[in-house]
Amino acid sequence: MTLTITSLQNFFIKYQHTKKFFVAFSGGLDSTVLLYGMHTLNLPIQAVHINHHLQDECNQWELHCKNLCNSWSINFFVRQVEVKKISNKSIEESARMLRYSELFKFVSAHDCLVTAHHKDDLAETFLLQLLRGAGPVGLSAMSTEQKTSKGLHLRPLLEYTRSEIFEFAKLHSLSWLDDPSNESLDFDRNYLRKDVMPVVVKRWPGAVQTIARASELQADSMNCLRELANIDLQNAATNDSTILDITALQKLSDERLINALRGWVRNHDMRSPNKKLMSHIVKDIVRKEELKSSPVQTWLDGEVRRYRNCIYLMKPLSVHDATQEFEWNINQPLYIESLKLTLNKSDLEQLGIQLPDEVLTVRFRTGGERLKPIGKSHHRSLKNLLQEANVPPWERDRIPLIYHKDILIAVSGYWGAAVECET
Repeated sequence: MTLTITSLQNFFIKYQHTKKFFVAFSGGLDSTVLLYGMHTLNLPIQAVHINHHLQDECNQWELHCKNLCNSWSINFFVRQVEVKKISNKSIEESARMLRYSELFKFVSAHDCLVTAHHKDDLAETFLLQLLRGAGPVGLSAMSTEQKTSKGLHLRPLLEYTRSEIFEFAKLHSLSWLDDPSNESLDFDRNYLRKDVMPVVVKRWPGAVQTIARASELQADSMNCLRELANIDLQNAATNDSTILDITALQKLSDERLINALRGWVRNHDMRSPNKKLMSHIVKDIVRKEELKSSPVQTWLDGEVRRYRNCIYLMKPLSVHDATQEFEWNINQPLYIESLKLTLNKSDLEQLGIQLPDEVLTVRFRTGGERLKPIGKSHHRSLKNLLQEANVPPWERDRIPLIYHKDILIAVSGYWGAAVECET
């Protein structure tokens, strides 16, 4: 297949109503070809350059990208980032994750993120994932169109090889940057590209196409697994998509259960835990018959907890000091940093309590609290009320308790107390 302006135009016909295309622009060969082609088609493009500060030349690259965009009258955005190595991830992977996090900050529902991945990238990624022991998710093909929670991610060059993109660049007299780190064999992808793939292609000339086809077959299998996961998740569904019923899950085989749990995590835009952690989730959380506490398994993106007959998917809990105390003038919002929560006067009014026009005190549960909820005839322990309301244990010491002159008058989000507040 030959890369031409016409072939690019045919690709973008489907997306003619897109408000903005945000093009990831590094200044290298691939992204330069992509940006030039989209500019020639007069598409509504915005170039985004991520400066990782990993190379001495990074500021020169940023300037090159800015100057090129100015010469083509393309809006240019740059983001300065500091790459911190993530546990169990290479510096390459850490930088990639940070880069996408920044890129998607630009994209809204009617926009598209556009990257310059090509067929050689797909083949290299497949082999790298294979050598890392990946399953269908890791081995399945990158797609020309990927739906995300932020918007569409497009890869218009995915049908073309690196050599076809190079020929396009020469034909249109384009200039681009060469990253010297691409020559370093310390990086797995570079080693694969420079030392392994040439030997493979010499023996099997159609290897890139063949590997791409194998990746597409894995994608087909992955689509079937996703459909099966959604069926199993529907059978275990509750009113909250982050909470699943244990009884339905326990009827599944381990393999099918793991597939459903991975689908559950993926549906909430989280990366799945590794195989070892997933095994612990199955054995120690889902399959466990008797619980003396609320078990939890945590990984970088999230955590799974169990309470009674349900499992919960959530972001890792933030650090919270339950001994902290706040004075609150209810005519002003109160922001609690550890909970990322703002209390407002209207929150208390909705609980139906009589509000004193003065400063209140906000504390958290330490044990022994009692109150008589509005409409009830007796005082109850807060512990029993929370249990009856099915509030998970890990949330209980994060619920703001509102006091007036040391009298508990409200449990934020739950109950107002049947007391008369002095005004």
